[in-house]
Amino acid sequence: MARYSMERALNLSEAARIALLQEMMKDTKRNERGGLLACLAGVVVSVAGFSTIPLVSNSFELGVVGLVIAAVGFAVYLHYSRLYSRFVVQMAKIAFKSATPCPQCGKELPEGEFGFCPFCGTSLKSEGVIQQEFLEEDATTLP
Repeated sequence: MARYSMERALNLSEAARIALLQEMMKDTKRNERGGLLACLAGVVVSVAGFSTIPLVSNSFELGVVGLVIAAVGFAVYLHYSRLYSRFVVQMAKIAFKSATPCPQCGKELPEGEFGFCPFCGTSLKSEGVIQQEFLEEDATTLP
């Protein structure tokens, strides 16, 4: 598998970054399944080896080889499973990124909680929220 660098992907457009992440997720999932298949094959070889100890002279060695194959397959599965979950988190960050435009100037707002647009200064809070804040301020200033 080719090494993917998210630093390289940072200069991509959002659509290109999503496409790259989807491709990396497919590759990772394929490798994860390969690890599970190797683990299963190792278990089968191990069971076959250990179950024929009374019949064949080198069946113990076959059982040990099966255990090694199963352990390596499981390690591969765990590695790619963890990598896949990282890609899912990155995809979620892209999906839930605040890309709402300012109602006044139309520019895309940066991530975070802002009470106003950093470009034109328009208030981003709804009228009901603003009135509620004024009522709370008036209530605290009353004797």
